[in-house]
Amino acid sequence: MPRKGLAALLVTVAVWGSTYAITRAALAEIGPFALSVLRLAIAFLALYPLAHRRGYRPRMSFQPRYLGFGLTGIAGYFGLQNLALGYTSAVSAVLIQGLIPAVTAVAAVLLLGERLRPLQWTGIALAVVGTAIVSQAQGQDAVGANPLLGNLLMVACVLVWTAYTIQGKRLTAREPAVVNTTASILAGTLMLTPLAAWELRGGLPTLSPLTWVAVLYLGLIASALTLFLWNYALETVPASLATAYLNLMPIVGVAFGLAAGEPLLLPQMLGGALTLAGVWVADRCGRSAARRAAAQDEAAG
Repeated sequence: MPRKGLAALLVTVAVWGSTYAITRAALAEIGPFALSVLRLAIAFLALYPLAHRRGYRPRMSFQPRYLGFGLTGIAGYFGLQNLALGYTSAVSAVLIQGLIPAVTAVAAVLLLGERLRPLQWTGIALAVVGTAIVSQAQGQDAVGANPLLGNLLMVACVLVWTAYTIQGKRLTAREPAVVNTTASILAGTLMLTPLAAWELRGGLPTLSPLTWVAVLYLGLIASALTLFLWNYALETVPASLATAYLNLMPIVGVAFGLAAGEPLLLPQMLGGALTLAGVWVADRCGRSAARRAAAQDEAAG
């Protein structure tokens, strides 16, 4: 297995896992929608030269398919995530985010006609129960102004990302990934701009140097660079293995949350363990079934 591809995956997962605690810290000085627009604008400027060489033109972002792509995976995902982190902890947010593979699998059954084995359904059920437990993590030690509301917003975030993923499966055959991503970023950023303008109606915030570093990190490293690393990894590492690495993201996110001083509550520990176990069972069973199907097709051919 190419070491550079695996290293790219590890860096990507580590960076994505870190964004929850870093975003939550930045929200102390800037609103969720303004932060989203600033981060996405930086990412767009960084990706545009590469996307332009692959055929992207700004007018493409106004095509219906990219407007829908931008509404779900960009405006919906980043807007809801940042809004949620204003109410709940980074630890709870990243644990709920771990539900994405399970929800995506169910959506693939409903919308793409894929089939799941009974053990996969069991894993998905475990993940859902675990997320429900995490969502109820409150009490005097809970972090955030309204943990339950924030956790529900994160569940909504998971749903819109699932819609984004399903759309992505249908778009990848038409354009390179960097073109699809850049087009959706511009579309989503434009959708979030009115909300950011409303948020800033009282005047522009004064950001500390540390917050500016966080914004640049979120735009350049957590958005633009990781996209490049992810695509590079997929050129050398099987897609099934790359997807499996995403299961490490909640672990990284919890570690960063604890480093930022957030407590780890008992419901978070129990629910997080159930969610990760459920996703692992469903993912492992799904990959085993895919390997058997591939072997049967090869034998038949």
